[in-house]
Amino acid sequence: MPIRQKKLSLQGRIILLVTTVTVGMLSTMMVFDTISLNQSIREAYVSQISGMTIAINGRYEESRSINDVQQIFDYIQYKNSRVLDMKLYDSSGTILAASNRKEIATKLDPWLVMIPKGDQTVVDRVPLAESDKPVVRLTAPLQEDGKVVGAVEVIFDSSEEEQLLERRSRLILIVGISIAIILSTLLWLILRVIVIRPLSRLREAAVIVKQGGDLPKLHFKASPEIAEVSEAFNDMVSNLDERYQELQQALDTLQLTQDQLVQSEKMGALGSLVAGVSHEINTPIGIGVTAISFMDQKTRQFQALYESGKMKKSDLEQFMQISLETNAMVQSNLERASSLVRNFKQISVDQSTEMKRNIPIKEYLDGIIASLKPALKKTRLRLDVACNEHLKLYTYPGALSQIITNLVMNSLNHAYESDEEGNLFIQVFEQPEQILIAYSDDGKGMTEDVLDHIFDPFFTTSRGQGGTGLGMNIVYNLVTQSLNGSIQCSSQLGQGSLFTITIPKEEEADL
Repeated sequence: MPIRQKKLSLQGRIILLVTTVTVGMLSTMMVFDTISLNQSIREAYVSQISGMTIAINGRYEESRSINDVQQIFDYIQYKNSRVLDMKLYDSSGTILAASNRKEIATKLDPWLVMIPKGDQTVVDRVPLAESDKPVVRLTAPLQEDGKVVGAVEVIFDSSEEEQLLERRSRLILIVGISIAIILSTLLWLILRVIVIRPLSRLREAAVIVKQGGDLPKLHFKASPEIAEVSEAFNDMVSNLDERYQELQQALDTLQLTQDQLVQSEKMGALGSLVAGVSHEINTPIGIGVTAISFMDQKTRQFQALYESGKMKKSDLEQFMQISLETNAMVQSNLERASSLVRNFKQISVDQSTEMKRNIPIKEYLDGIIASLKPALKKTRLRLDVACNEHLKLYTYPGALSQIITNLVMNSLNHAYESDEEGNLFIQVFEQPEQILIAYSDDGKGMTEDVLDHIFDPFFTTSRGQGGTGLGMNIVYNLVTQSLNGSIQCSSQLGQGSLFTITIPKEEEADL
């Protein structure tokens, strides 16, 4: 996992920026001061050697005597201990006079010969490798009748100037660092009082608002800008509270409306169930009524025959055979009606209550499908169920009933055109930890856009035909919340749809 770098705070950034600018300005001042001091020292060197060269040139032009120049060299060294060495050489580099008399008449190396032009004085430093102390070389022109015929070289001890420069630089550095520290400290304190503390309080207030706490009004006197920010924050919190109340009221209204719509969907499904069961009960009851009427007619005929005294053994046998057949027909149809009523009662109770119980899945699915037969009979669709007869599930039966009903009705309303043939299929598989229910149809299928929103509340493709868009959302909520399972939908346009529902197995609690 990458380590997240800690960002520098606003206060630290400002202090770092101001300190950097301060140090940069002080460094610039130090550089300019050093250059200025060096220039002053150079001018002092030039001034000193100018006096010496004027004296040497005057004596040399007057007497043309090297001894006189030599005496001047000795006098200058005697009066100024910082003059370490002096030479006078011609344009070819031959030393004519020197404070070290052993060098007289010797010749300098060509790269050491420097003949200044005009009245120019050359000041350069001698490398420390050639001397054990800091020295400078001052070279001035040697003139004769206004022409430069050689040069006067003075080796000058510059230790005092170097120490002066070092002390000056150290002083500037110490003063600069002290100013930077003092300025940074003052700036830190000012920012702390004027900016950081108000911002920290604003942050704490924002956290309190985020957590839903009551926030007292903020008032800052640090600066007009911070005061304006605090006032804007107070206004924002006030507006947020009003918006929260409005949103909460709208959410409550929406929740109530959704609950009413969901209840309406449930009652609609229950109404369809009642209509279906009523229609299914009519058939066996009608058969029973017809059989009883037929039996009543035959009984009256048999009674009349008996009273007439003309009854034969064959008449009695025929009447008994008709009675047995009619009783069997009435009994089977009444049992069928009783079973339908029992299933209807159980399913309606399951849909109106939320109690878990063990149910035989195949039998329960058959009861649900029986309630949907009136709707299926109006179509050319066939619904088949593949499930183990002995498979049981401990769950909320009402939720399962609503799920299957909504899936079937969704296919009837959206997957097929009127009078179009099709097949609906429910498969139930037992797995080690869960029950898998696969519901599929071979209808129109769905586009990617519809598939992405299939379980969204109030999403429907038949808004104009009275669709509420809650059917699939109810299915999703029942599967995920009531049954603690999961549901997935896969579909392609023109290739039908498949809903895969997984429900975890649970053991019935011991009472």
